Amino acid sequence: MKYKKLTCGFLIALATFVAINFWIWKCCTERLLADSDGPGGDLARTGYLLGAKLPRRAMNDLPRRHLEFQDYQGQKIDVLTIGDSFSNGGGGGRNSYYQDYIASLNDLTVLNLGMFDQKKGPLSTLIVLLNSGYLNIIKPRVVILQTVERIAVERFGQELSFSESLHVDQIRQHYLGSVTSPTALPQIRFINTGNMKYLYYSVRYLFEDSPTRQVLVKKLSKPFFSVKLSDRLLFWHDDIRNLSRQTPQTMALLNDNLNRMSELLTTKGIKLYFMPAVDKYNLYSEYIVGNPYPPSRFFEELRVLPKRYQLIDTKAILLDASKNGEMDIYYPDDTHWSCKASELIFNQVSFE
Repeated sequence: MKYKKLTCGFLIALATFVAINFWIWKCCTERLLADSDGPGGDLARTGYLLGAKLPRRAMNDLPRRHLEFQDYQGQKIDVLTIGDSFSNGGGGGRNSYYQDYIASLNDLTVLNLGMFDQKKGPLSTLIVLLNSGYLNIIKPRVVILQTVERIAVERFGQELSFSESLHVDQIRQHYLGSVTSPTALPQIRFINTGNMKYLYYSVRYLFEDSPTRQVLVKKLSKPFFSVKLSDRLLFWHDDIRNLSRQTPQTMALLNDNLNRMSELLTTKGIKLYFMPAVDKYNLYSEYIVGNPYPPSRFFEELRVLPKRYQLIDTKAILLDASKNGEMDIYYPDDTHWSCKASELIFNQVSFE
């Protein structure tokens, strides 16, 4: 009789555990962790905030598209872009590549090449392309170097070697081997640790705004996003942690490196454009209620330095749009900007 009661109790407890997990999964975490309602961003997933998720499907409706390495067959190239996930369609959704707006709005042929080394950044890649003679093959009129703001100093504001090179065949092999498809989320069963984490963080959100630490969540003075949590700003803690790197010395070195690169490209008849993608925190920081963090001075410092390259001031362009009430310039659940930002930027930037 005693064993029957124990067995019955165990089965009831097991059934309750399974039922609770199934309920949480179907109501919440399946959409967050498995994107059952459509792909979303890492910030909502990592922060366990379903109300910030904005599901989106890949869609391209622009008349002209950019080229990737595998598409290049010796065509005349007007613009070459080198950058991080912002340059590689990282945000997903509608017209995720800003290069397609350059191509369509300016009727230009745009080639996008990835970086050789994520840590060294796009400038190091451009140096290799120049020294190897590969730029002589592509012959672009314009090169755009793009980087996310929070690691711009790490990539550009240090002593760099301008002598790096590779053989042209090594460059081709690198790009042929680096063609990848979008990364799918791993298969997750409905019983998983994320269900309990979702409950745990949901309770903690009642008492604090950023319980996961990695993802910071702050209230905004007005809504900027088309989701349930329309007046909440989600951003990586790295946006704040890396502010200390933006010193006058590192910003001057960053600018000097770009000026030197521009001089080298000018001898080839190529114009250099630098496009730092403004951090989500930086763009919306003035709207954060009781903001406890220091402001970013990245663009303000960079604007006043003497330049022999063209700065694409993404902060100035997108901040003006936000002040005019533009919604969803950045995805609410992601660190990437949306196609609205790409269109806003390249409606104002021309390539003469």
